[in-house]
Amino acid sequence: MRDETEGLKKWLIILPFIFIGIGVIVFRVLWQIDVVPIEHFKNSSKILTTKEFIELKRQGVNSVIEGLKVVATTFGGAAILFNVFYAAKRAKAMDDSANAANKSADAALDNAKAALKNAEAAQDKQITERFTKAVEQLGSDNISIRLGGIYALERIANDSEKDHWTIMEVLTAFVREKAPLKEEQIQQEQLPKIPTDIQAALTVIGRRDVDEDPENQRLNLQHTNLDGADLSAANLQGANLFGANLQGANLFGANLQGADLRRANLQGADLFGGNLQGADLIGANLQEAYLSNANLQRAALTGANLQEAALRGANLQETYLNNANLQEANLSETNLQGADLDEANLRGVYLRSAENLEYEQIERAFGDSKTVLPDNVERPAHWTQAGGKTDAIAPI
Repeated sequence: MRDETEGLKKWLIILPFIFIGIGVIVFRVLWQIDVVPIEHFKNSSKILTTKEFIELKRQGVNSVIEGLKVVATTFGGAAILFNVFYAAKRAKAMDDSANAANKSADAALDNAKAALKNAEAAQDKQITERFTKAVEQLGSDNISIRLGGIYALERIANDSEKDHWTIMEVLTAFVREKAPLKEEQIQQEQLPKIPTDIQAALTVIGRRDVDEDPENQRLNLQHTNLDGADLSAANLQGANLFGANLQGANLFGANLQGADLRRANLQGADLFGGNLQGADLIGANLQEAYLSNANLQRAALTGANLQEAALRGANLQETYLNNANLQEANLSETNLQGADLDEANLRGVYLRSAENLEYEQIERAFGDSKTVLPDNVERPAHWTQAGGKTDAIAPI
């Protein structure tokens, strides 16, 4: 097809030159020969003057030129038709090429889709094999193999978004099974140290990509023994830690927003700067817990034990502290705006420099002479006199 097109192009270039050459040759020949109109032969006996001869010859040449014009017009029309034919043929060739290119592109796209589908199937198969092997490792008696399985699951969770939550459920189930809080342990003051593999699982859970967590799902770590666990900066937002033992745990800067910590044991836990906004801590044990600079806004601490807890600079705005035990706790520089202190035990509590505390908030609370209030807040008349000076030293 390409050779035919090239041939047509050559002829279109050559033909005009051929036509011009023929015209020049014809003109010269006509000028050399005698070209006399037919009317002259009717009066052939008449002798022509030079002027008449030249005029007759000019008329003859003009007649031939007019004939050549007709021929030229015919040639021009033929050339136009030839050019139209060539253009149509070229357009058809281009359409054919375009159709062929489209078919090739469609075929390439189909091949790419098939290749992608095959790659996804291969990847899914590989992830399934990795997942199965990692879960098997969790059941090993060798702690090194169990640790390998835990970190293998973390890698899979990072590689596969659709397997992320399944892996979190596997790891939380592993913690619940291997570190349950047994009835006989509840009354013990010294509980066994958290095993290395349980700590590893908690670390992986705490540093997961929370953006991949499905809605309305929460980590299930209820009734687990996490005594002394390191959960610093862990993201446990919305986690179910009902009845869990977190005594002495490191929760420095942890995110426990909206977590369920009802009846949890957080005695002596470090929650400095932690986010417990909206958390449910009803009946929780926070005795001697370190909660300075923590955010407890709108948290529920009804009936919680906060005896001798350090809450310096904490945000207790609109927090439910009714019936809570805050005896000898340090609440200096806390924000108590709108906090519910109804029937709370404030005996020996240090509240100097506390912000936004109103008399109406403590009117129904229980305090004594050791309770240190801000200078602008009046002491309720019904508070018991336990002796000692009013300006007690703030607890550490």
